[in-house]
Amino acid sequence: MSASVQPAAVDDYFALLRRRYIYLITILPAMLFLCVVAAYAIHPKYQASATIMLEPSSVPKEVIATTVISYSDQEIEIVQGRVMTVESLLRIVHDIDPYPERPTMSARQKAERMLEDTTAERVDPVTFKPQSESNAFSLHYNNRSPALAQLIDARLAQLFLTYNQVRRTEAADEAAGFLQKEADTIVRQMREVDSTLAALRNKYGDAQPEFLSRNQSIVEDTQRQLEVLQQQVLTAQEKESVLSVQLSQTSPNLITQSGDLTDLATVRAKLTEAEQRYTPDHPEVKRLRHALQTLMDQQLAGSASGQISQSATNPQYNLAATQLRAARDELAGLRAQVNALQAKLDRSRSLVLQTPVAEREFSEIMRRKQVLQNEYQQNQDKLQNATLAQSFESQQGGERFTLLRAPTLPKSPVYPNRVGLILLGLVFGCALSGIAIAISESTDKNIRTVRDVPLPEGTPLLASIPFIDNSRDRRRRVLKVGSFIAAYSIALGVAVAVILSSGHR
Repeated sequence: MSASVQPAAVDDYFALLRRRYIYLITILPAMLFLCVVAAYAIHPKYQASATIMLEPSSVPKEVIATTVISYSDQEIEIVQGRVMTVESLLRIVHDIDPYPERPTMSARQKAERMLEDTTAERVDPVTFKPQSESNAFSLHYNNRSPALAQLIDARLAQLFLTYNQVRRTEAADEAAGFLQKEADTIVRQMREVDSTLAALRNKYGDAQPEFLSRNQSIVEDTQRQLEVLQQQVLTAQEKESVLSVQLSQTSPNLITQSGDLTDLATVRAKLTEAEQRYTPDHPEVKRLRHALQTLMDQQLAGSASGQISQSATNPQYNLAATQLRAARDELAGLRAQVNALQAKLDRSRSLVLQTPVAEREFSEIMRRKQVLQNEYQQNQDKLQNATLAQSFESQQGGERFTLLRAPTLPKSPVYPNRVGLILLGLVFGCALSGIAIAISESTDKNIRTVRDVPLPEGTPLLASIPFIDNSRDRRRRVLKVGSFIAAYSIALGVAVAVILSSGHR
């Protein structure tokens, strides 16, 4: 017959704990003692937190367009990298010593340690819980002293706020300054263009494109006037020719015979009449021939020189001479007018011919001037907006960092987690105690109850011998209890001393 195995009852488990209580009262308190000492012996770090939010501008962009790039699309780590630098933290170190327990550290080393003890994370601006996408972030700083943690975290938060204000103001100033330099450059270029334009006006004078219509009108009017004067010159030339022929046929001197005033035609007529009446050797014929020859010689001399005799005594000659002089003066005046008009016509035509060349140069310089004027106008519009944005940013009207939650004095350390560490020691103590009890019980071959006896099924039990407690067992039990009480007292004293010493650190 097989031996029957009876299931364990609740009383059996209590009996088990009574037999193996030594493991429970040694391992569990020891683990708990170690965790308590570790929780309070480790130098604690207190964490102060300040929450900052990037608050949008209260003025719409359509009203005032800022010239500063927003932080909204940038990571908090990038902003932290710009603000949290050793150089900026050195100013805080000089004002407040964050690690007075380490006097051997230099100021730069303490600033670097501050960087290590500072973290930033995005949080929800309402619940302050971590959130991956948010325009708010919490700035955490860890320090052994809760007062220093609060004070330095407040300075770090102020560093962020000040950096934002200074950075946006400087950016607006830089934008306005850049646009002002561009405006000065454009003004200088416009002055150079004006100087070039003035030089071109001096160079081309009346040949400028704006005078083309006037010059063409002058050419047409001058041509008409010149045609009229040329016609008048031809008329004057004909008149002068007629008077010259008439004067050439008139004797400038008087020839006296029988008291009559004669001229070349009269002398020739009288010579013909005398030759008919007298012989060729007759004195009258000789005299008339001599007079005719003299008159002809004078006429030929006057015709050859084209001059008017100034000693003429013939009234008809003088009259013709006066008319000839007037005709010649008129002709000279007309020719002078023709020459003047011809010079004016040539000059106007030259100006008209030079106008296309001047127009190309003027067009190029005017296009350049127009481009500069457009650039200057656009620059002035931008400069006006930049100046307005500069004033707007100096008054913190744009996007700005706002302190949502100021750092408070931390009540409990963030490291180590004392409650968690003590609970962890309690759990580990219980687990190790259970493991020790299970191992000890599984290796124990002693028979203590009826269930431990491998009897066939149905076999009756006659009797059992109970455990008899003698005086030796009682003395051992008293000694063991006293030892445990002493050990627990020492451990409790050590734990209290560690806790009190941690409170004074």
